[in-house]
Amino acid sequence: MSVKALADLREAVGWNRMEGAYQSPLMTSYCHIAAYEDEKLIGYIDSVSNGVTDAYIQDLMVCPDHQGKGIGTALMKQMIEYLKEKHIYMISVVYEESLKPFYERFGFCSMLCGQMETC
Repeated sequence: MSVKALADLREAVGWNRMEGAYQSPLMTSYCHIAAYEDEKLIGYIDSVSNGVTDAYIQDLMVCPDHQGKGIGTALMKQMIEYLKEKHIYMISVVYEESLKPFYERFGFCSMLCGQMETC
């Protein structure tokens, strides 16, 4: 998948493009899964992990034209299944309050946490 395709999807869902970050050789994933229609990237999910105890699911995105069709659900199920197969002990995700019902369907519970944007 190209950096441009990923940046275009980020922009389509209302996020910043982050092309520079995705071009960095330091940007690595534990696992990422992409969904395509024909050759166009329409869905994406990423995770980072230490490979043993913890994983963080990030960047679940579905192109607005394809939302509500189960793509996000399928990506989330695939990612959780993969992380469980790897015996990751704890899976975390950060989400907006409006998305709480979506993530609760997968067994995520709310916990107190903090987050800071530095840019």
